[in-house]
Amino acid sequence: MQQLNQATASPHAAARPKASDFIIRPVGPVMGAEVIGLDASQPLSQDMFKRIEDAFLEYKLLCFRDQEFTLDTLVSFTENWGPLLEHTMPGQLRDGITAINIATNATADGKPSGKHPDVTAMRWHTDRSWRARPAMATLLYGVQVPSVGGDTLFANGTLAYDSLPEDKKRLIDPLNAIHSVDYSRKTGYGGPAATEYELREHPPVPHPLARKHPATGRRSIYCGCHAWKIEGWSKANGRKLLDEMMDWVKQDRFVYRHKWRKHDLVIWDNRCLFHAATPYDTTKEIRTMWRTVVEGGPTH
Repeated sequence: MQQLNQATASPHAAARPKASDFIIRPVGPVMGAEVIGLDASQPLSQDMFKRIEDAFLEYKLLCFRDQEFTLDTLVSFTENWGPLLEHTMPGQLRDGITAINIATNATADGKPSGKHPDVTAMRWHTDRSWRARPAMATLLYGVQVPSVGGDTLFANGTLAYDSLPEDKKRLIDPLNAIHSVDYSRKTGYGGPAATEYELREHPPVPHPLARKHPATGRRSIYCGCHAWKIEGWSKANGRKLLDEMMDWVKQDRFVYRHKWRKHDLVIWDNRCLFHAATPYDTTKEIRTMWRTVVEGGPTH
């Protein structure tokens, strides 16, 4: 399993920064790169964003260290990537603002609550795959992070697909998996049920099990905990195949563990990556994360 441990100084860029003023450094063979020397809270030139966007497609996950965001500047940076999706999951909205999800175990007086803010996130998934137009990218900003635990695991669905036996590729290439918010919430470790709004706006939807990336053309395994069944198969056989695919994807050789530092901003490509939260001591430590999600396009 790839793991990023090194601490890297990340000085803020000078006034009127250029694309050459920051460094993009790979962190390992599975995925991911650090962006060093860029203040992502400031407006970006076209050249700067093009360089970041190219790195995003190449490395699939970027970590911007030592960032200082407000809610507004995080939204502004996210808008570089596309339209923001609303957050609809019960209990995760703040002040009616749907563009940013604030996930924290802190109480109103700033003490640990002892409760994880989203136990459903501990399952392997790709964000919003229960939508007809699933999430393209997710951005997560570490406002407060625990000293131990609370890492995020990421699995590379492209590497996992490339490593499949050829007969397994031929099996899954023409198949669709049906993704369902209702199914996902009902199997979500005791999390909240889907709301009437979610059920009405997002009925079960098919997506390719071997999804082609719209920018790179490469196939990735695409399922996760939101995937309910295989279109045209019995539920039992479909469930068996979906579980087999996820067991394959989450092998250590396809996984990167992100150990959070305060004020990390991580953006990842939901079109080809899975992720899962890991536990931490919610009775002693506080973990507060701001999250924005970028809308993607159709998968067929």
